Amino acid sequence: MSFQAVLTGWFLRYKFKRATRGTLNVQNARLMVNKMAERNPPVPKSVSHQPVPAQNNLCPAEWLKADQPKLTVLYFHGGGYFFCGLDTHRPVCAYLAKSAQAQVLSVDYRLAPEHVFPAAIDDGVAWWKALLDQGIDPSQVVFGGDSAGGGLTLAVLIAARDQGLPMPAGAVLFSPWTDLSCSGESMRSQAKADVMFEPPALPQAAQFYLAGRPATTPLASPLFADLKGLPPLMIHASEHEVLRDDSTRLHAKAQQQGVQSELHLKPKMPHVWPTMVLLPEARDSLKQTVAFMHRVTR
Repeated sequence: MSFQAVLTGWFLRYKFKRATRGTLNVQNARLMVNKMAERNPPVPKSVSHQPVPAQNNLCPAEWLKADQPKLTVLYFHGGGYFFCGLDTHRPVCAYLAKSAQAQVLSVDYRLAPEHVFPAAIDDGVAWWKALLDQGIDPSQVVFGGDSAGGGLTLAVLIAARDQGLPMPAGAVLFSPWTDLSCSGESMRSQAKADVMFEPPALPQAAQFYLAGRPATTPLASPLFADLKGLPPLMIHASEHEVLRDDSTRLHAKAQQQGVQSELHLKPKMPHVWPTMVLLPEARDSLKQTVAFMHRVTR
């Protein structure tokens, strides 16, 4: 475990986990992560940054493009469906663009509680349709997302499949939140070890998004959905996070239903550590991610 990871874990436990105690405050959470994003590293000079304003039925987004990109990544940021956005996740999207020689479209989907389920899924499917309409080859596209964005990635795949749309070549999921009922055993067993979340915060976030719908609704909680026909999955999760079992159960179910899936568990890492690009462990995981992207888009 690197020195940087130790410091990051300490900071998250002190700053982030403490903020998840008690009743969640949407505006405070947004202000906190936006302030943290101000310290993010700049986009590398070799990667172009192109904001895309909302248009027609499409929500805002942004492109991060390497020179002469060889593949496309459609990325959905995390944040419990109610906070985070393009600014907070620009570093990981830029890193993927540079290291995978890709063009990455990061989607600024609508957030709860202002926009509840299934608004985020509708935004994701709309962008997938738009990319297909632009002539982008689905065999050269990989979906990606972290935490709630990982669950959203799966939901968009399932909704697109059910609408008869082509599937991308694969999907990469960093600590995906796949069960909004929060029924995994790790919600209890890893409560102390997790440096980011107090477990009671997650059902609160789920209700912001669900607005009274059952937490086991398949498109909201893809762990309970039919996964047949989805493309190959790469899943990264920490052994010591409360959402660990959202990944282990997803991996097992995907394999049972004939979906290729590979699961990478790493000990003592924070939730969604691959998005923390300054960590050596993040760069190692992103190297695996890039290899997967190149493999499935050959």
